[in-house]
Amino acid sequence: MSDPTDPRDPANWPDTTMFEAIYGLRATRIYRDERIANDVMAKILTATTRACSSGNTQPWEFVLVTDKERRLRLQEILREAYADVDARRAQTPEQLIDGAGRPVTGHAAIDNIPNLGAIVFVFWNPDRGIRMQGEYEENPDGTLRDLINFPGGRGSSVFQACQNMMLSAYALGVQSLFTTFFGLCEREVKELLHVPPRMFIEGAVFLGYGDEPLNPPKRRALRKVVHLNDWDGEYDPKSPTGEPELNEVSA
Repeated sequence: MSDPTDPRDPANWPDTTMFEAIYGLRATRIYRDERIANDVMAKILTATTRACSSGNTQPWEFVLVTDKERRLRLQEILREAYADVDARRAQTPEQLIDGAGRPVTGHAAIDNIPNLGAIVFVFWNPDRGIRMQGEYEENPDGTLRDLINFPGGRGSSVFQACQNMMLSAYALGVQSLFTTFFGLCEREVKELLHVPPRMFIEGAVFLGYGDEPLNPPKRRALRKVVHLNDWDGEYDPKSPTGEPELNEVSA
């Protein structure tokens, strides 16, 4: 018999297809003040933990912040840490506007933290994630420092979980924003949320109900970002083999 509370039961899955979620997902920075029902949240988090990870270590830990007072304190911490970011940016002000005319800086998102349904902090747990001997060494304050630059790193596992989170949220009518802002104030966030020092904050996902018009995203054409068999190789998405037609090459 189907359990209507079990997010793993296909009978409880939304009708949104995978490609609808992939093509529809947008970074949302403005939200209306509305909570996310916990049965919806449980489905999102269950899908999150179904992500692949290096060696199936599943090194993620999530701190789900729904309490408004705690979110307001996080807003204060982040706003202070973010104060001088614009002055250090490599992009021009014009490059920080998307195709719909929206600023893509974090200011609007920070302003909207009180309206979020939740912030999900994503931590990497070294007690499950470390893959090589001598990879880290403990500092006097309990934090860890890298000793080996091993390919892939921590994000190779946890970022896949973040994408699962955002896609499943979209399928359930919840908008999202992935951010690494809180890395600017990691110590303060850990203190507020009582996170052990040895955990690494890798990102956070804002979740809520969007309150801004979002047009379809603009993306670079495949020809501009895909290289066939070699960096200098051209890729044609319309040809049977991916290789450009001879007349196109000569043109």
